[in-house]
Amino acid sequence: MFKEYFSIAWRSVVAHKIRALLTTLGVVIGVSSVILLLSLGNSAKAEAANQIRAIGSNLIIVRVTDRNGVLPTIWLDELKDSGKLAAYSEIISGNTSYVVNGQNFDVSVSGVNQDYGFVSSLELTKGRFLSQIDIDNNLPVVVIGPKVAEKLFPLKDAIGETMVIQGVQFRVIGILTERGTNFNGDLDATAYIPIDFAGTLYPYRLNSKTYYLASETEDTVATSMRKIESYLTSVLPSANEFNVFSQSQILGVMNTLMGLLTTLLAGIASISLIVGGIGIMNIMLVTVRERTREIGVRKALGAKRSQIMIQFLIEAVIITTLGGLIGLGVSYVGAAIIQYLSDFKVTVGLDSVFLSLIFSITIGVVFGIYPANKASQLEPVDALRYE
Repeated sequence: MFKEYFSIAWRSVVAHKIRALLTTLGVVIGVSSVILLLSLGNSAKAEAANQIRAIGSNLIIVRVTDRNGVLPTIWLDELKDSGKLAAYSEIISGNTSYVVNGQNFDVSVSGVNQDYGFVSSLELTKGRFLSQIDIDNNLPVVVIGPKVAEKLFPLKDAIGETMVIQGVQFRVIGILTERGTNFNGDLDATAYIPIDFAGTLYPYRLNSKTYYLASETEDTVATSMRKIESYLTSVLPSANEFNVFSQSQILGVMNTLMGLLTTLLAGIASISLIVGGIGIMNIMLVTVRERTREIGVRKALGAKRSQIMIQFLIEAVIITTLGGLIGLGVSYVGAAIIQYLSDFKVTVGLDSVFLSLIFSITIGVVFGIYPANKASQLEPVDALRYE
């Protein structure tokens, strides 16, 4: 019986191909918009999570705004010896600018110690990172990002070349691998120098302390954070003068924000689905009016009200399901175009396929009930008299 209902509904859709196609446009636009926005949000969330994990899930960042809030090396070494810390580095950051081919090129300069490369999971394509000897002797050496090497030394190997930072000449000893960008900016336009040298170049930065600490394992992050917070509370007059946070906390906050934003955008896009559903209802009412005599004949021959209702509901669902499948195809094409134009990987997940089908069927059922119910309520005599 259901096969017969489907066959009748399908013949009706095929008989009015152009009308059915135009009717599905609202559903196509709605489904493709929702899927694309959800895919963009999920892809952005995954990319952000990968970048944070690449730095290290056991990373702890400490920022102190009071100049007295220094984490003494002796205290940090004790924390390290106790097995809570694997490595640590204080950071003094600044910027320097160059003119390359008539355009300004800004480089982020960070003073760090020999452990920063390990703490931040840095990898090099050439040369080496800062060593204990470089730090102890305050040598004018620098490790640069690939974009710095490309801009300042385009025609030669940057290793061994001289780079001027704030009027001081530094010898390039290492080139980092490409890392892209994150919430801190362009990670490839960076330079790392011994921390004491950075203190002389950017003395105004000494009042604000930043520390990167790698906990021994991800399981000891919470314990290390409590010890650091306890120490800073004991030496600073106010808790507002420092903050301690981990990469896992950043990831959690980012996932929450991205999830809310994605849901909001998808909710806005789903309005077009409602508009499409209203269009489905309108065209189904027209279909009921056109087929009034057919309904009368079928009821006169013994068709039940439920059978008439199911037939028209199936027709509405067929139209919306076709719209959902077309919308799914449009979303795949849209994702490919976005990825081609922006180099941002957009993945349309398998859940989006089920989502499109569920949305489509739901819209067909919700907005097809009224026309189907109206068709089923027609009296055979009145329907047969209809011209």
